[in-house]
Amino acid sequence: MDGLDRGRLSPGRRSLALVLASILLSASAAAFDSKGHVVIEALVYRSLVDGDDGQPPRPDVLRDLLNDGDLAPPLCFGWDSHPPGFCAHAARERRVGTSGRATEPGPEFREGDASASNPLLDWPKPLTDQPDAAFRRQFSDAGQCFHFMAKLDDADSEKIEGTEIPRALATSALVRCRDLLDDLMRQVVLDGGPGTRQSGYGLYELMHAVGDSFSGAHTQRRPDGGGIEELRVWKPLTRLPGLTPEKVAKIPDSAFHNWDDHRDKTYVIEEKVVAGGRHCKDLVDFPYMVPFECLSEDGDRARRAIVELLVVVRELRMSRKAAPSASAPAPEQSPAWREFEERWFAAAYPCEGDECRQKQPPDLSPGSYAFLGLDSTYNVTRKFLDVTAKGTLFKYSWELNPFVYALAGELGYRHYDDGSGAGLAGLELDLALPLGKRAALGFTPAAWRVAFGGQGTGSEVVSDFFRFDYIVNDRFALTLHGPLEIDWRKPAAEWSVGLGVSWALTSPRFAGGSLISHHTDKVERTDETWSPPDAPYGRLEGRAASWYVGTAVTTVEPPSLVVEGRPYGAGSIDGMVLWDRDRWGGRFVWAPGGSLSIGARRTSGDSAYLTGVLALDLRWYALRVLGLSLTPVRVEGGPKVRGDSEIDTSPGVHGSPGGQYYLQAGSRLGIAFNAGIVDILVQAPTIAWSSQPFAAKEILSVALSIRLN
Repeated sequence: MDGLDRGRLSPGRRSLALVLASILLSASAAAFDSKGHVVIEALVYRSLVDGDDGQPPRPDVLRDLLNDGDLAPPLCFGWDSHPPGFCAHAARERRVGTSGRATEPGPEFREGDASASNPLLDWPKPLTDQPDAAFRRQFSDAGQCFHFMAKLDDADSEKIEGTEIPRALATSALVRCRDLLDDLMRQVVLDGGPGTRQSGYGLYELMHAVGDSFSGAHTQRRPDGGGIEELRVWKPLTRLPGLTPEKVAKIPDSAFHNWDDHRDKTYVIEEKVVAGGRHCKDLVDFPYMVPFECLSEDGDRARRAIVELLVVVRELRMSRKAAPSASAPAPEQSPAWREFEERWFAAAYPCEGDECRQKQPPDLSPGSYAFLGLDSTYNVTRKFLDVTAKGTLFKYSWELNPFVYALAGELGYRHYDDGSGAGLAGLELDLALPLGKRAALGFTPAAWRVAFGGQGTGSEVVSDFFRFDYIVNDRFALTLHGPLEIDWRKPAAEWSVGLGVSWALTSPRFAGGSLISHHTDKVERTDETWSPPDAPYGRLEGRAASWYVGTAVTTVEPPSLVVEGRPYGAGSIDGMVLWDRDRWGGRFVWAPGGSLSIGARRTSGDSAYLTGVLALDLRWYALRVLGLSLTPVRVEGGPKVRGDSEIDTSPGVHGSPGGQYYLQAGSRLGIAFNAGIVDILVQAPTIAWSSQPFAAKEILSVALSIRLN
């Protein structure tokens, strides 16, 4: 938090403020209208491929950026003679000419071909909304220019004479954000390729910043769309420590991007009616279907600016690849780039002195970070203290944005208040929401622990519903966790508090300067003749499968015949598939699926069964990542593998002594949490298809699965 927190508040109070700010995330999320970025990006691509603004079609601009890896390739791009099945019948007609556009269907065209019914298979997926999910930037001063906004302390400056504009918002902030545009452009031009694209410092971030600069919630431009008068400050930053409440109160309201700022939604004329009688606001979920006339004046300026941006970047990138001389002039000094910046980012109030030398602050690079440390947890409910050595790997993943995930292993000792003890080993998965450079707020959806070699031995599967990480310096970190822990094996809610200290094996990497980094990633696919099919563009059809592997446990009430120390219920290893995404990775509200499992069920006494489970599922994600689950059909069955001499009269058990087996068919209801690579399913007792539907006395079932693709 450069310049904000230094010497003003203690680390503890800073941490508390970050936690409070995170609580407001649900209210602030609407202020970043990512749909606007996606719609404008789709219309940028259509402008280049179809021709617009008095320009001829220029599909070669996109084709070169796709072949270079700066943009992610379309689904059916560059597969040659070995396309995926859904591309196998896509029409690939080309018109001979400079535009490369398809006009009339070729002789191999058949009604029902993919390009006719599903043309977006050949168009790039819009991805400029991704930077809105990088919360580590949204909650840090270093990240504000990625959204073309100012730092909080920019607003704490003298007002320009005759205006209500704090001077630094008009000068220093604009110079700094233009510096970021220079840095991102240099990264694409000098390095480029898929490595830059996936690094968080590539062409999508550059397009995002340019697009945000035309939102009235981010930037105030003169009425004619010319010079930039001021950049705004994101209102949540005032909830972080930095400026005193008195200083914040002196900042004019016009300087802020508010929590739910309507100006971020004015990229389209919402109530405008277009062909077919639909309102523009009803088309934004299908960006390639939005007509150009739906764009507002600001939205259309953003489109034209990004079209020009792609033309300039492509020209500079291709020239650099053709002549990669170290003595070549810096790309930000090229006439084309200077003309672009002066056309779209001219200052209404010129900078002076140090204002003109502002630079983008360093930004924490996404990647993997390993920590070793000690962790202690006291379970207030069961009266024991765990002390463990712990290794943790934190990893950023666009698939899981805005979270990062951590995988941890631990080994240590469990000491009970009565003086007994046991060894302890465990594995856990954590999800964390980064808040700026130094803090993260999250939870542990699943941890598996085994106590061994003493009293109170056994395994447990638990979830911890709070953890807060604070990076004290480049290497040293503190973790607080608790106070609520759910033990799914019982199940039971328990009170626990913990503190951990850890040491980073590598120093966090910061990106900044005129050249960020070099990558060796290779381009995935190329196509020198690419040109997507004509309008109508429609929407992307079809569902893609998400494959999962995981584990599940079912807890039950103790049976009438109990062997001391033996847990009852079921445990399994599961394979699951959900058809929950479109081919671009977008989530559907309704998602069918199914699973196959193999495991064991203990019913009574010594009786145990090796069982397989077949289940059909239907999910309804009412709250995006959280939803309801219906399993209309679930069949579990298998032979008895223990306690053959025992006659088991438990519900679901069939057969005569010596040949008993378990078979139960039924249905389940549950709650599903799905955050990218992690799926957690908590289900109520099975409703058996019998005269006694709850005779098995199940309590609940919990499944944790990891997505493989």
